Amino acid sequence: MQVITDVLSFLLRSAYLLVLAACALPILGVWFGDLHWSLDLASQFLLPVVIVSCIVAILAGLTRHSLIGVGALLIAIVASSVAGPWMTVPKSAPANAPVFSVLFLNVWIRNQHLDQVAKLIRDRNADIVVLVEASPRLRDAIKDVAQNYPYHADCADNARCGTIILSRARLLPLDTGNVDVSTLSVQANLAGCQLPVTAVHLTRPFPFDSPVVQTRQAQIVLAMVSAWPGAQLVVGDFNAAPWGQVMKTMQFGGRLGLLTGSGGTWPSVLPKQMRIPIDHMMAGRGLSFVSRELPGSVGSDHAPVFARVAVTDPSLCANR
Repeated sequence: MQVITDVLSFLLRSAYLLVLAACALPILGVWFGDLHWSLDLASQFLLPVVIVSCIVAILAGLTRHSLIGVGALLIAIVASSVAGPWMTVPKSAPANAPVFSVLFLNVWIRNQHLDQVAKLIRDRNADIVVLVEASPRLRDAIKDVAQNYPYHADCADNARCGTIILSRARLLPLDTGNVDVSTLSVQANLAGCQLPVTAVHLTRPFPFDSPVVQTRQAQIVLAMVSAWPGAQLVVGDFNAAPWGQVMKTMQFGGRLGLLTGSGGTWPSVLPKQMRIPIDHMMAGRGLSFVSRELPGSVGSDHAPVFARVAVTDPSLCANR
């Protein structure tokens, strides 16, 4: 009987250590992701690490593996502190700053609840709505609520683009897409600020595509947004966490501020603290995010992102 107990204890301890080693990898990926794409890929799972390592700490304590429990708790603390800068609530804007609202959603091409998407758009009543993985079927499903938005930009018929933008402000086309990356750019007057709005949908990372494709697409988008040095808005499904190399390339290379806040967006079936934040909004100079919300699921594998943006320096708008 003692032999069986010892074997079971060894197997349990080995399982704990294996899980903790897997939990440590995303932390190393955040720090050293520029060394190899595989480390960067591992970093995407930083938020789930916090929850998983906490669970291991509790189970290890209950099963009298105290040292493993302490190690798991330390990993949870480190992972939380590393993710912390990207989980902070946006700062409030000056009281006199004009504010506009933005709703973004990767609708999911296989979404069978497009009526819920229409309801989301109606309920949130954003000034501008950006939808990727859109389709002619979605266009038909939201046609009633779309009447509340006089201006549309639409490439839903193009599978490479698959984007619909609804706006209360007049839209002027800037770009109708790129053969190598899904983008749609328009110019809009939001809260009195004339600015470019770029919708982006990058490819999924390895193993769904070559490790270098996402990086190459990010460089293409960076070249686009770098042409506009002032106020601009970049929104989309980047299939990359904010602390990864793709988003760092976009933020620092494009001088863009990233919308931060608690919780991730994919997959939407999980609690938000277990999801990976891969749907993002970024603002150029002269704009500042003041709030971020993740509304409930609307039939997509992605959660929607709803944000309010303040115009903090009108001199950086294109109409000044």
